Amino acid sequence: MSYIILEYPALIYKSKNNTFVANCITQKLVGYGKNEKAAVKNLENILNSRITDFPVRVKPVYKFLSTLRTN
Repeated sequence: MSYIILEYPALIYKSKNNTFVANCITQKLVGYGKNEKAAVKNLENILNSRITDFPVRVKPVYKFLSTLRTN
C-alpha cells in the first residue's frame, strides 16, 4: 500500500517589513509568518484546505528555479 503526498515548491524570502513570505507560484498562493517555519506552515494549511484529495507539503526553495537548472 502506498501513501501519496503532494509537494509544492515555495520561494521563501524576507519582505521589507521583516515578515517572511512563502510564495507558491504553481498554485498562486502566499503564506506569511514571523519566521520561515511559520510562513511555510501557514502556506501548508492554506494548501491543505484547498486540496482535500491528498495531504500537501511545501518544499522550501531559496533561489529561483530557473537558476537551479544546470545545462
